[in-house]
Amino acid sequence: MIWNRDKTKTTKRSDTKRQPTGFTMLLIPNSSDAAKTIEISYDRLLQLLAGAMAIGIIVLGLIGSMIYHNHKLKNSLEAAEQSVNKLRESNTALEGTVSALSDQVEADKEAFSKIEDTISKREEEEALEAEQAAIPNEIPIKNAKAILIDDPYKESTGGQTNGIVFSTLKGAVVAAAAEGTVTHVDSDDQNPFYNRGIVIDHGNGYVTYYRLNGDVSIEEGSKVMKNDVLAVLTEDGYIAYEIKQDGEFIDPRSMIRQE
Repeated sequence: MIWNRDKTKTTKRSDTKRQPTGFTMLLIPNSSDAAKTIEISYDRLLQLLAGAMAIGIIVLGLIGSMIYHNHKLKNSLEAAEQSVNKLRESNTALEGTVSALSDQVEADKEAFSKIEDTISKREEEEALEAEQAAIPNEIPIKNAKAILIDDPYKESTGGQTNGIVFSTLKGAVVAAAAEGTVTHVDSDDQNPFYNRGIVIDHGNGYVTYYRLNGDVSIEEGSKVMKNDVLAVLTEDGYIAYEIKQDGEFIDPRSMIRQE
């Protein structure tokens, strides 16, 4: 027996010969004796199945898309990881290069420091040499024996010497006692013992004076080095030599190197 639309009468399944148009579901709740039926037509059933299939297709599509994107993301992550590894390797190589460069810089700094020390030391030596070269500590006579004598000019019209006097021979060379600039070359025909005077300013507070009889080979304004030729004696005679230090005459013997 089944329930049909006409609930007032019942029919046997064998009494009906028409084709089924759907399904009838019988629902019997546990807590009630009343039974309920739900009829579902074929069209409705087909619609439900089509909807379920569409939902299934959408779900499968979503799952496939997720799988695809997950695979793509996985590949992207693997590629990113490889890039990171390469960057790490590059960074390690770069750190090695930087370390080597740092060591080279330190070595260069040490080398430059030594070079600077050498240059500084050389500059100091050159400054000291220049300072020493400008100190009048050389005997002003070369190429002949010179004898230190008492001042023969004491009673002369030219006045006494404010230094020392050498007696020497014809051909003796009068040389600069130090590096400097010739500031004056003059003649004094009134003095019987010399007729030429040469003045050299050494630029450090020292000024030297050379008085002699002979041919002067230097001119005013000339730069001279230590031992440069100033004049040559044309006959036996005297050479007066004077030194001023900061404007005051001093004894040249305190400056001349003893050899």
